[in-house]
Amino acid sequence: MARQLRNMNKEMDSIMKQFGKDANQIWKKGIESAQVSPSIIKTDDGRRAVDLKDLDRKLQKAFNLSEEETLTGVYMIYKGSDLFYVGHSTNIARRLKRHFSKPFEKKVSREEKREKPFNSVLEKRNMSIAIYRITDEKNYMFRKTLDRIITYNQVPEYLKQTLGSTDDELDTARRKRTSHKRTTA
Repeated sequence: MARQLRNMNKEMDSIMKQFGKDANQIWKKGIESAQVSPSIIKTDDGRRAVDLKDLDRKLQKAFNLSEEETLTGVYMIYKGSDLFYVGHSTNIARRLKRHFSKPFEKKVSREEKREKPFNSVLEKRNMSIAIYRITDEKNYMFRKTLDRIITYNQVPEYLKQTLGSTDDELDTARRKRTSHKRTTA
């Protein structure tokens, strides 16, 4: 049993070293990044919403995209200077449109806020979106892993709202998850 555990640990060490090399290579050669600040407009009925046409133009300009090209990668939505949400998609523009398709209503109940969490982002005028474009679509697992790493290390506000946890509880949970010791026999 002890020998098997040692062998598994050696295999995992090898896998993690290779992952580090592969991830570093992808990061250096296959990532483009940009930050956009979508315009927030008032709708006819006085509510605030993201100007989706302006968002499209800004994304195309930031990454020199043609009309047919899609933007694949990881995106982070910031509410002021605080990270609100982290996501990944094969078509970031379409995904962002879905997030912001419903206009913001100033007076919403607590339950409605949970159902429509992206409305709270529109409360701040200085919303921004950071995007890491992964140019090689074969790197699906890297995109997914990058999303998880950022989410795990930054704990976005959306996740805090969803879990109903305070900062202290999340920090405690994170410390518990990372305080393990590797067992070797």
